[in-house]
Amino acid sequence: MKALGLSKSTYYHWKHYQISRHDKQDTILKSQIFEIWKNNYKAYGYPRITIAMRRLGVVIGPNRVYRLMQELGIRSLMGRRFKKPGTHVDYSQRPNLIKNHPIGTIWRADITYLELRPGTWVYLSTIFDQASKQIIAFNIGKEMASKLIIKTLLQALSRASKPTFLHSDMGSQYTSIAYEGLLKRHLIRHSYSKQGYPYDNGPLEAFHSLLKREFIFQTRFTSFEDLVLRVENYINWYNTERIRING
Repeated sequence: MKALGLSKSTYYHWKHYQISRHDKQDTILKSQIFEIWKNNYKAYGYPRITIAMRRLGVVIGPNRVYRLMQELGIRSLMGRRFKKPGTHVDYSQRPNLIKNHPIGTIWRADITYLELRPGTWVYLSTIFDQASKQIIAFNIGKEMASKLIIKTLLQALSRASKPTFLHSDMGSQYTSIAYEGLLKRHLIRHSYSKQGYPYDNGPLEAFHSLLKREFIFQTRFTSFEDLVLRVENYINWYNTERIRING
């Protein structure tokens, strides 16, 4: 003990040390927290992990979850924000029919870019149901063509009751004769975002942002088919399992 420069009391404290009950609990909690984080696309920060823990019956506060996540060295791996290229149209603005929150059901439609590998892009067409706050139809294609979004609309119509309104931007795919004709045949009124103002379609824009930041930017895909399958898995998780805060 003299050689180590330790007092007798320090030595005997070390020799008879036993891990505290609190530290044992922290060890168990860390394991649970890590599993929740890992199994949810590493997307959850401490607020959602706190909710997930409580759903498991674990009484824990957000401050403790935050501290344990810091000790584990984990955090929400939300990637960089993605700025969608703007939509250019050569015709006048068409009406936004849902702006004043009309009575009636609303579907929101949009198409966005996904990076398969550096410099190679594919296109995701989605339809979001305003009432359920779920993606009810989606398709991924190698070309941004009208047939892609028509396929998605037909898919949605086969799965759910038709809405009163469908809201989209004024991109050429959504203003094509074929797409507009399909909506008219199903007596669905077409509502449009203001040109250059994607926030009119905010809920669906928010989903696309989450998809990219929580998943796409963190993932390497081996093929087009691999991307399609894994995006489908993410959307199923988003619809059924992802913890939502404030809506």
